[in-house]
Amino acid sequence: MSIQAGLGISTDKDSLKAVREAALQARQRLDGNASPNVAIVFSSIEFAHLTMLKTISSMFGHIDVLGCSTTAVLCNQGVFRHAVAVLLLNMSPDTYYTTGSITDIKYKTAIKAGEEFGEKLLAGLKSARRDLGIIFSDGLIDKSSNLIYGMQERLGTSFPVVGALAMDNLRYSKTFVYYNQSVESDAACGLILGGGVNFGLGIRHGWKPLGKPRYITRASGNIAYEIDDIPAATVYEDYLDCDIKELRLELRRIGTFYPIGIYLQGEEEYLLRNITDIGEDGSLILQGNIPENSQIRLMIGTKETCFTAAEQAVHEAKEALSVKTGACPRIKFALVFDSISRYMLLGRDAEKEVEAVKRAVGPGVPVIGLYTYGEQGPLKSIDYHGKVYLHNQTISVLLVGE
Repeated sequence: MSIQAGLGISTDKDSLKAVREAALQARQRLDGNASPNVAIVFSSIEFAHLTMLKTISSMFGHIDVLGCSTTAVLCNQGVFRHAVAVLLLNMSPDTYYTTGSITDIKYKTAIKAGEEFGEKLLAGLKSARRDLGIIFSDGLIDKSSNLIYGMQERLGTSFPVVGALAMDNLRYSKTFVYYNQSVESDAACGLILGGGVNFGLGIRHGWKPLGKPRYITRASGNIAYEIDDIPAATVYEDYLDCDIKELRLELRRIGTFYPIGIYLQGEEEYLLRNITDIGEDGSLILQGNIPENSQIRLMIGTKETCFTAAEQAVHEAKEALSVKTGACPRIKFALVFDSISRYMLLGRDAEKEVEAVKRAVGPGVPVIGLYTYGEQGPLKSIDYHGKVYLHNQTISVLLVGE
């Protein structure tokens, strides 16, 4: 198995010039005369139009294009609010891969759409060994946890999938998924790699528990109605000493600094949930499902714990890759999916997370990523025999090597 990777980025204000520049840089950085099979494209929201994808297709002929919009692109050079990044991949003949997409998710329900999505991804692999799934989905899908549940009905509960929820410029209005020559909302696209692909994955957040454990005593899907038999928002009213009206005014800040952490038996970290709204009945509407009767804690994050988590995530990914390939793995590229909550907390220090990844993977390794409205992946990063979850506040680092 061999994958060659080349990365390009442009911040040119002219969208056509920018995508051409990024794609040409990526092509020049591919080894030898390798022809790209797949392009992974991340861009700030102003580039999210069909011209970008048509330009890539016209430059490279038959090529599978996947990606999504974001508020800022991450790469070796830093963090950019106005940019398009292109990662070109050349797959050797013994590397199997298949791509697929799903649209009109809200009309099918997220679970049904996930099942259909999983079937499409599997259809192209036939009997080939499958190793890893990478997906990108609309960041504003209702009950987006259910898309993962549906996929796992077809792919299996222990099959590793890592992905990102697309973003706009924090307007929570419209996000975009890129697939071949299509720019869609209410959609998802993905790639499955097989044939013995070596990879390592690390997922960490760094938020720490506050106060005593509590229990979700009434919930449905992504809505927590009661915590310890009282309206869920009361927990925040008591802890922050403010009423619901004040909570609503400060919702974004509270969701960033004080998310809910769900305790999961056997997992090292709490699964975090952002608050997206507060119901008139005092319920908490969360970005992702929350099981009834689950044990929870209020959580808190700082810049220091964020930096530590980023270092842990990339080193976990590197360790997992080393187990498969030997003590000194040859890393071909790194994908980074970073929660927008971390960007909001870190501010000007956000580039330090990129620096942590670069230090760990070494010079010359393409690093590409984006900020997300949510991240998808398993909590266990070594054996991957765990369920894939929708995460908030995490940094996910995927290393692919040989």
